[in-house]
Amino acid sequence: MKKGTIILVVPTAVFSAILLYLVIWNAVVSFMNWSLLNSRPTFVGLETYATVIRTFQFANSLLHSIELSVILVIIGNILGILIAALLYFLNSDKARSIFLSVIIYPLAISMAVNGLIWLWLFNIHIGIDWLLVKIGLPQFPWLSSTSTMFPSLVLVTVWAYTGIAALFYLAGFMNIDKTIVEAARLDGTSAFKILYKILIPNSINSFIIATALLFLFSFRIFDLPYVLSGGTTNIFLQTSELYMYYLFTVEYFSQATAVATIITLVATIVIIPYALTVIRRWIRR
Repeated sequence: MKKGTIILVVPTAVFSAILLYLVIWNAVVSFMNWSLLNSRPTFVGLETYATVIRTFQFANSLLHSIELSVILVIIGNILGILIAALLYFLNSDKARSIFLSVIIYPLAISMAVNGLIWLWLFNIHIGIDWLLVKIGLPQFPWLSSTSTMFPSLVLVTVWAYTGIAALFYLAGFMNIDKTIVEAARLDGTSAFKILYKILIPNSINSFIIATALLFLFSFRIFDLPYVLSGGTTNIFLQTSELYMYYLFTVEYFSQATAVATIITLVATIVIIPYALTVIRRWIRR
């Protein structure tokens, strides 16, 4: 084996071994009864999972995570394609770079900071509502109403993560043979037809990466709902990650690891078959 290959393989193998150990250790703890009320872990099998699954908080938080993931994958891909198309058809490379940097800026800062920024924007006295009142429109309750809390979280999540989809789609568009696009333009083809007949069909790689990342980012989201809700106990903004952290903070360690294991299994069940199926089709092309 070449020296360069060993240098690349060894760190990866070590990291993978550590990660695998932690995942297995987490799974083992989830089969025990270990909490504030039982300081000495004892094996109870699937009883911990049965206890967790029966709770309203678990079902509610898992539903929020799944809904958020589905919405972000759909809206993120659609907006990512549209934004990337707008940037692609700009004639100025400088303008394209400026707009792209603005779009991906939320990814450059902490999600906790993004959440804090939106807390100010959702403030009824100095935020978006203040502007709405100034132009004669009614205020929107945002985080002050139970019916609008989750849509507000969706809005912030889409704003924060759509940039990564736009970045990958733009990279895919830029790698397409420009002579094909120029020929279509000379034939009088509109930008919209070029988008859905040439750019999108040739951007399957961008779709694969963007969809996988959008799902993973949204399903394991923690910072944004934590900051927007001010903690872990708001059931209208509680995701699986928040519920897991709540169980850990109240020292229900086995239940927390059970939720963590379920989150890992769901992500694995969704991502691995998706990646294998889509990548195989992509390679065959």
